[in-house]
Amino acid sequence: MLFAMLVIALSFGARVFFNTPVYLSDIGGLGAFLTVFGTLYGILIAFVVFEVWGQYNKAAGLINLEAQALERLYRLTLYFRDAELARRMKEAIFGYANKVIEEKFQTLGSGGRNKENSVLFRKISLVIRDIRFDDDHDQVVFSQILDHYGHLGEIRTERVKQSLERLPTLLKTFIYASSGLALFSFVVMPFASFFYHALAIGVLGFTLTMVFQLIEDLDNPFVGHWNVTPEPFERTIKHIEEDYS
Repeated sequence: MLFAMLVIALSFGARVFFNTPVYLSDIGGLGAFLTVFGTLYGILIAFVVFEVWGQYNKAAGLINLEAQALERLYRLTLYFRDAELARRMKEAIFGYANKVIEEKFQTLGSGGRNKENSVLFRKISLVIRDIRFDDDHDQVVFSQILDHYGHLGEIRTERVKQSLERLPTLLKTFIYASSGLALFSFVVMPFASFFYHALAIGVLGFTLTMVFQLIEDLDNPFVGHWNVTPEPFERTIKHIEEDYS
């Protein structure tokens, strides 16, 4: 809203400085220009919003998949009918999940990777490595656990990779530059009535502010008003505690 008020003030200054009502005879040509430019600008913005929304949803989906895979790994461990093994696996999974919950993806949000999370994740593999079995039933389950842990690792790697992806700097620069041009075009646009000029520029300024906020928030899924939380990991811990006790 403050930005909208600012551009209204700028439009009034431009109206006085450029004496824009003098150019009302050129409104047809200027209107055609804004129609073409506005169409191209709208397509660009729609593409960018679609892209960041897709990235946001993919990151959220991978977090859910990883949390569900942790629960399934524990469930597979129970087929060994070994209480000590189940206890160690539960401890390793809880150690990793609790660290993710505690950290709340803050390191990923700032563009880095949390090495401690990786160490705790590898502790799960150490539990699997120490599994001993002496019958065909255990061997079949062990093979499934190995496959599932490998799949879990792939999900985690893809989740981290997706979480670190951002819009290219050049593309964001182009978006902001074209937005500035669109705003400037309306600031100097000749209107017979300043009321309608102020209304148009105020609505445009407010809309651009919302678009910028949407892009910035969705481009980084862990920062802003729309952000991904570690809630799926909290549900995994709750399910293991309540459903497999």
